[in-house]
Amino acid sequence: MLRRLRREQGKTLEQVAEQVEWSTAKVSNFETGRTARPSVTDVSALLRVYGVPADSPEDEAILTLVRQSRQKNRWSGFGDVLTGEYAALEEEAARISTYEPIVIPGLVQTDSYARLHMQSASVPRVDADIDRAVAARRHRQEILSRPDAPELWMIIDENAIRRMQAEPKMMREQIEHLLAVSRDLSNGVTLQVMPTSASFRSGLVGPFVILEYDDPDVAPFVFLETDTDGLYLERDEEVDRYRRLFEQAQSIALSAHESAELLRALTP
Repeated sequence: MLRRLRREQGKTLEQVAEQVEWSTAKVSNFETGRTARPSVTDVSALLRVYGVPADSPEDEAILTLVRQSRQKNRWSGFGDVLTGEYAALEEEAARISTYEPIVIPGLVQTDSYARLHMQSASVPRVDADIDRAVAARRHRQEILSRPDAPELWMIIDENAIRRMQAEPKMMREQIEHLLAVSRDLSNGVTLQVMPTSASFRSGLVGPFVILEYDDPDVAPFVFLETDTDGLYLERDEEVDRYRRLFEQAQSIALSAHESAELLRALTP
């Protein structure tokens, strides 16, 4: 909303920053959500710059959202094992498009796969932290069984599946779960496998997620996960670039039916 109001006024980030005597980065962080819990005072200052009258319906609506953002959400208890604010942003998405060349996407990981993956991480976790991380992942997966579940389109590299071969029991359980999720007509899940023969033609170099929303005031963004948090790309040209990459991957990857056949063939 703040970005829309600024653009309607024809103002740049630099011009707004000069008016409110903030850094350009601070103004940008409000628009991108990097400032997760902004103060009412700060947002009010921006609204006055954007010509929104105090106590007007628009003013009240935006400040209500600000006050709500300062309340703890259901993910606050997992802040030590989740990546930043990502889980809350994922929960509100209408469409999720993800490409994963290395591991199985978190929304469809089994408990045993998630546990083994965390145990083998570059920074080892104690058992208690792993238990909490697995529980948090299970909570995230609940969005797929909601009546208003988001559309989830996954493209998983064949190598990410073959990487499980050292653990046949876990691999079989994970593949069976992928097959069950992808053939369940009650959800909006589509699964494609990128065969190893096509991986190098895809032009993709790393995992990414595109989150999109039905609310026109909430901009889509690309999430690139890192060991500590993640990168959130929101510029139109960045989102468009990753959309094109995903569309290219869709055209090269196996169809949903062919992907299911490959998964069955790989089941130990």
